[in-house]
Amino acid sequence: MARKAPSQVRSDLPRRSSRADGRAVVPGVSSRTLAEIARVERHRYEPGRAHRALSAWRAMVYQRGPWVIYPDWYGDCPCCEPAWSGDPRETLDAFCHVLTRRAARELRAVLAPLDARFLARTLHDPYAPPGDPWWRRRVETA
Repeated sequence: MARKAPSQVRSDLPRRSSRADGRAVVPGVSSRTLAEIARVERHRYEPGRAHRALSAWRAMVYQRGPWVIYPDWYGDCPCCEPAWSGDPRETLDAFCHVLTRRAARELRAVLAPLDARFLARTLHDPYAPPGDPWWRRRVETA
């Protein structure tokens, strides 16, 4: 009777899940920066918050349609969302302020092409309050 090779037996066993499997990572940054982001998420936000904010920001910047986009900063029901789930760029900016200089520099390097595309696809709002962040001083409606 033929036997299975030990490697075949091991491959048939159910795989143990590790904690790292469920963690969403920010692409383009070092492991040291990922560790700092995970520390900030653990203490201030929730695990995976930076990745979700970056994904939402990328989706907004690369959305289909006409070249000029009009961002919608307010969701359907802002009272039902957690306090930290504001617009994604605000969350990413908060991460940049909390991280160390090196980690913030790496995160800003990932954000720079997205920010440049956002600036190219939106229009300046001359009536926006001057105290708002730069991404909020763009025209919101057509």
